[in-house]
Amino acid sequence: MAEINHLFTNKTSEAYSHLKIKNTTILLLFVLTVLMALFEGAGLGMLLPLLAFVQSGAPQGDGLLHDFMQKVLSWSEIFGKDYELVLLLSATLLVIMVRYFINYLRDARLARLRLDITRRLRKMLLGALLQAGLGYIAESKTGELQAGLTTECERAAESAAAKVAVITSGILIVIYISLLLLLSPLLTLFTIPVLALVGLLLNWQRKKSRNLTYSVSQQNMSLGNQVSETLRGITRIKMRGQQNATGKKLSETIERIFTGMLGLEKLRLLVEISMHPLLALAGLTVIYLAVKIIQVDMVILGVFLFILLRMAPQVNLLVSLWAYYNSCRASLERVTGLIRQAEACEEATGGGLSLSLNNPPEIKTTDVTFKYSGAKDKTYAIEDISCQIAAGSLTAVVGRSGAGKSTLISLLAAHHAPTKGRIEFNGVPLKEYSLSNLRRRIGLVEQNPFLFNSTIRQNLNFGRQTPLDETGLQNALKESGSLDFVERLEQGLETLAGEQGSRLSQGQRQRLAIAHSLAIDARLLILDEPTSALDKTSELIIARTLRRLAGKLTVVVIAHRLETVRRADLILVLDKGRLTAKGDHASLLQTSGIYRELFGD
Repeated sequence: MAEINHLFTNKTSEAYSHLKIKNTTILLLFVLTVLMALFEGAGLGMLLPLLAFVQSGAPQGDGLLHDFMQKVLSWSEIFGKDYELVLLLSATLLVIMVRYFINYLRDARLARLRLDITRRLRKMLLGALLQAGLGYIAESKTGELQAGLTTECERAAESAAAKVAVITSGILIVIYISLLLLLSPLLTLFTIPVLALVGLLLNWQRKKSRNLTYSVSQQNMSLGNQVSETLRGITRIKMRGQQNATGKKLSETIERIFTGMLGLEKLRLLVEISMHPLLALAGLTVIYLAVKIIQVDMVILGVFLFILLRMAPQVNLLVSLWAYYNSCRASLERVTGLIRQAEACEEATGGGLSLSLNNPPEIKTTDVTFKYSGAKDKTYAIEDISCQIAAGSLTAVVGRSGAGKSTLISLLAAHHAPTKGRIEFNGVPLKEYSLSNLRRRIGLVEQNPFLFNSTIRQNLNFGRQTPLDETGLQNALKESGSLDFVERLEQGLETLAGEQGSRLSQGQRQRLAIAHSLAIDARLLILDEPTSALDKTSELIIARTLRRLAGKLTVVVIAHRLETVRRADLILVLDKGRLTAKGDHASLLQTSGIYRELFGD
């Protein structure tokens, strides 16, 4: 296997190392390929003795096939002389049927291998993405990841299966050449230049296809990203009348994929068609040399040509598989590249401590600084943030757009680790808590909360090991201010939320997100601008709910509305990534110009 891998690029070989294809699988495919070739040769080899029997009444020649046909004819003693031809025809048909049965086993094994590789790659990529840091996921393009999990995984599996088939066919061709050497080294020597031309042609095809296959893979990823973006922004596209422009952009990408695939197909056909004259040239050269120059015995010449003819289909198959491997290998490299990237960004699991379920946490930040990956040097999203949030308090984070509010709460929600500084819960650094346990104790309500396309009951219970009973669900709905509207729904808790919660209003989704936080026994509730897009009634319900929950939970909320801010125990004022002021509503109106600008009369 190590020697065979040198036939492929280092990058491609590294990609194949992820698949861990067993040598026994390659051996089994090789054995099936050899058996298929043997039975095909036997089936064809029986035709001449069979015709001789029809003409003379007795099989001609000697060897294994002759002995086999004699054995078949001996069965006529049971069935009668009149059935000799039927027996021979039946035996010939049986050999041909065995050949195609072996062909079926080989192709089924290859299909299983291809589907298994597809399954394995998808599981590996999904697993790596699920374990990757939230920062990596946020910075990745959703459409490209979707294309990687679908189209690209399938093409990658095609490439891997083709490589295995190339190896088995290649080994069989080597065996054929070895047999030719045993029969006549001199004749084989004269056929080597033709075989060398085949090798050069394959190498040329590999080089020519490289750019095309990488282009097709890139365009597949680009199409996935464009489709994802188009579907998410379809309302805006229609409102601006940009359907035709968007369709044109997508069509151009589809055309580039078509052009690349067509180029690969033309290249494959050109190489395959070129094989036939080359192999015919090899056969004719052998005949001329054997008759005119070397004067090889006709029996040896016949066997030599027979092996050469048996080798020809394998050479054609090898060429076809080689072309297919080259047309898809970029997809394998791209998918395994995604796996490596995601694995490199795997989240640390943290320590072994668990956040207490009994009391809400006290939070302390000391000189917390954070910079997003890819940001310019010395460009921090937040810098030197130090504050203390009392257990069970309601804290509002305010500031102009781009002040760093969302970055701060993402750090408190353990989405990222600070670049510098320290965050403590109950006096213990965040890194000493088990990350999975800590996150289960944090409820996060985003500006546009995500709900799964399942029932409200299932959404509320998501993440719980055992579902809440009716009383528990009713309490969570009541405390979050959701009970009234859920009871008004025709199917109540069994109502489907729709894709991303589309069947519910934004205010309803936010209240259900708060209910979910209560259902999972969250000790810290973090809200990202929960009332910015709500009407006055919904805003008031959310604001009162937060004030009511403070004490039971530690609540941190990014706020833009006075109704939420004035109820807070502590208000943090951020500007350009720094904490510029802190206090309550009344004191900040006196001491902070930014706060007065945002919330003053």
